[in-house]
Amino acid sequence: MEKLILLFEEFVMKAIVLTESILNAPIDQDKLEGFTENRDRLFLVIDKLSRDIDWQAATLDQRENFNRQIDYIKKLDEKLVVKLQEHQIEMRREIESTHRQSESIKGYNLSNTK
Repeated sequence: MEKLILLFEEFVMKAIVLTESILNAPIDQDKLEGFTENRDRLFLVIDKLSRDIDWQAATLDQRENFNRQIDYIKKLDEKLVVKLQEHQIEMRREIESTHRQSESIKGYNLSNTK
């Protein structure tokens, strides 16, 4: 059972590191999909491990530490949602700007130029 607790701890730390890495870097559209897929898989593993662990075998310190780490992940998630929403707004502005520019170019009659 101690092995499962150690694995759980390792995967929780990986979740923290992965989330912090995306928060501390500019959003790369190409990497964003891979990040979300990896993070989903990581949380599926964490969920499976948490169901298999006999939490009575874990020490009180370990349980408190896990609770702190999970609370920290929740705070990171809130920051991540804000960052992604800001990115979404920025992308929407870029798309709108590009659309307006393409519409204004359509109005030019380039066949009359000398």
